[in-house]
Amino acid sequence: MPKPPPDWTNQYWPARWIVHPTTPARQYGIYHFRKAIDLAQKPARFVVHVSADNRYRLFVNGKSVALGPARSDTQNWNYETVDIAPFLQVGRNVLAAQVWYMGESAPFAQMSYQLGFLLQGDSETEKVVNTDASWKVYQNLAYSPIKNDIPKLRTYIVMGDGDRVDAAKYPWGWELPAFDDKAWIAAKPFGFPTKPRGWVLTVTGGWCHVPSR
Repeated sequence: MPKPPPDWTNQYWPARWIVHPTTPARQYGIYHFRKAIDLAQKPARFVVHVSADNRYRLFVNGKSVALGPARSDTQNWNYETVDIAPFLQVGRNVLAAQVWYMGESAPFAQMSYQLGFLLQGDSETEKVVNTDASWKVYQNLAYSPIKNDIPKLRTYIVMGDGDRVDAAKYPWGWELPAFDDKAWIAAKPFGFPTKPRGWVLTVTGGWCHVPSR
C-alpha cells in the first residue's frame, strides 16, 4: 500500500517560501515564478498546496489552475489544495505563478508579512515541485501602481491602488512551456521553515498556514 500523505496542518513544511533575491520584499512589485519538471508517465493524482503574499495565480503548462489565497491574517494564512494531474503530461512540464505584492498600494483589509510564494507537494511523488532555489523568478517591470489621489477626491478610500501595464515591456507568454526563461534568476528561499497554525511567530516572523475552506 502507498504511504499516506503527511498531515500538513500539524508539521513544518519542507517547501520554503521564495522571493526575488535582490528586490525589496515589502515594496510594490509583480513577480513571475517558474519551474520545469520531467515526468516518465502521466500521473493519476498530483496534489499541491499553494499560497502567496499578497496574491497569486498558478499555471500548469500554460493553463490557469488556481487563484488565491483567501484573505486572512498571518496567524491564519490560507493555502489552496489543487490536484494538477489533469494538466500534466509525459515529459517536460512547467509550473508558473504570478504573484502580486502591493506594498503601500494594497487594500486596507489586506494583511501581509512580505512578498513570498509557496508551493508544497502533497507526498513523496509531488515533492519535486516544492518551492526552493530550483525555481526561477522575474520581476515584471511592465506594472506600476495607479495611485488614488485622496486629497483631490476628499474621501477615505480602502480598496487600494490600481495597476498600469505597459504592454511593450510585458514578457508575453511567460507562463507557457516554450517560453525562454534563461535570463531569469534563481529564487531565494526566505526565512525559517513553513509553520502550521498555532506555532509561535514572535521570534521567527512569517506566516502560519491553514487550509482554505
